[in-house]
This record gives sequence, structure tokens and C-alpha cells, in this order.
Amino acid sequence: MHVFYNRVDEFRSAQFRPPTHHVVKAKLTDAGTIDYIEHQVSGGNSGWGSPITPPAMEALMGADVGIFFGGQVNYTKIPNIRVTSWHVDLPFGTTMWRAPGVMANTFVLESFMDELAHQAGKDPVEFRIAHLPDDAKGKRQKAVVRRAAEMAGWGTHTLPPGHALGIATSGELSTVEAQVAEVSIEKGRQGDYIKVHRITCAMDAGMIINPDQVKAQVEGGILMGMSASMFEKVEIRDSEVTPNMYGAYRMGRIKDAPKVLDVELIESGDKPLGVGEPPIGPIGACIANALFTLTGKRLRNLPGAEEFAKEMAVS
Repeated sequence: MHVFYNRVDEFRSAQFRPPTHHVVKAKLTDAGTIDYIEHQVSGGNSGWGSPITPPAMEALMGADVGIFFGGQVNYTKIPNIRVTSWHVDLPFGTTMWRAPGVMANTFVLESFMDELAHQAGKDPVEFRIAHLPDDAKGKRQKAVVRRAAEMAGWGTHTLPPGHALGIATSGELSTVEAQVAEVSIEKGRQGDYIKVHRITCAMDAGMIINPDQVKAQVEGGILMGMSASMFEKVEIRDSEVTPNMYGAYRMGRIKDAPKVLDVELIESGDKPLGVGEPPIGPIGACIANALFTLTGKRLRNLPGAEEFAKEMAVS
């Protein structure tokens, strides 16, 4: 006998990536540097309650690290930093997703860093570099930020009319990467929509054993992150999961993929580091930051394509 779920059962019975809510605050000095930054994140179970996590994990770990995974502030040249995670019991099952909380937390922190750079009147690339530390990891992260920007022609190449660049970086599990998105606003039959033309990514994952495999992981992570940050959305209405079928559940398609996806691996040290999860972190933020340059509007929620379309329709 073969017993299996149909597609509707899969949607209704699966556990979801936990929704999160974030509050970020900062204070700029007169010189345009950050004196203080605070990040508060709340969400449901990520590691705890997962069918693949032993029940003893909660007692052993003391905190569900999945929610604030990626939520620590890497810009440790900032003199005063506070990060707080609030665990919330939700009325539906949630579990870990690829790179647990890295994409959501990176979206928040890197969007905020971009906002602070604009507030300070600074170039977003140089603003990030100025707040990264001078230790070994900080130097590696500065290098990938610079290289991703160079690959995209940041400040040196003239973009087509109506195009803009956005940058984001993250550094979880010792791997550091930066991504730059080239984005435009296109007109379609159902209104304006976001078009990502090009992504450049520089990653330092230590010693690279199989470059082709690593690049494939990075490319796949970026495309998965694009789909999740722009389109993929599940809601629970009147105790029902909606949508509960593919088709209504919008995912990234071939036409949504960037025409150019450039990945450069910067090799360092004699130890291979993680490559499966880190690439998913910066993509949502670098798209959102490019959209701000184009429109002056900040995306505050993911997935962002629907929210953006509503904002443009109102304006």
C-alpha cells in the first residue's frame, strides 16, 4: 500500500517558515557614522518543534537560534550594538527554512544600512565598508563588498535609463558574500512590475574544493531567494491555508530570472566553509535597495512584488 498526500493536503499539513517582525533603530553622528544600532526580532519556532529536530534540542540550546540567525550586526565598528530576539508561540506550525532566518534578517539589516547611508549622504558601498571591522573576517567582508560593486560597475559605468543598482552583504557561518542587483520598473498588462536584469555576487567561502559545484549552489540560492523575497506567500484565513495549490501560489519563473548572474569566488585560507545557505541572504535586500534608488519608496515587507505593485498604483 502506498499512502501519500495530494497537493492540497501538502499545503494544508506542512509547517511553514516562521513569519517575523522587526524593529530597528539607530543614531547617526554629526560626521555621518553610526553611533548606536538596535535590532529586535520576534518570530515563532524555527529549530524548535521541527520534525527533524530532537525534542531535547530546546532544553539543550536554551533559545531557538533560527529566528535570529543572520540577525547579529556584523558592522562591529559601530560602538554600541544591541540585538534582542523574542520568541512567540504561534497558532500554527512553523519550522526551519533554508538558512533559517538569514534572508529575513539580512533584508531588514541591509535595507536599514542603506537607509542610514542615504540619510547620512554617503555612498552605500563606502558606508558599509566604513562600519566593518578590521579583523580577519571584517577584511574578508570588505573585500567581497568591493568586488561585487566593481563587477556591477558601481559608480563607474553608465546604466541604461530607468535602471538602478542596490547592494547588500551578509556574513553568516564565517562565509561572507555581497550581491548587487540591477533593477528596473517595467510596465505589464497588470501594471508596473519589478524586473531584475543582473545580479553580481562575490563570495569568500574559504578554500574552494569544487568551484563549479560552489557556483551552482550560489546561483541556485540566489534564484530561490529571489522567488521567496518577491513572490512566494502563504496566508491563513479563517483557519484555512491559502493558497493551497501551485498556480495560485506564485513562484519565480524563467521570465523573472536575471539575464546575467555573475558569481566570483574569492578563495582564502585552508579550510572550506559553508556555501549552501549564505547566498540566499542578501538578495531581497539588494533588490529592495535598488528599488529605493529608482522610486524613493522603501519595501518594508517580504514578499515584495505585490506590495510594490500596490504602492505604485497608489502613487
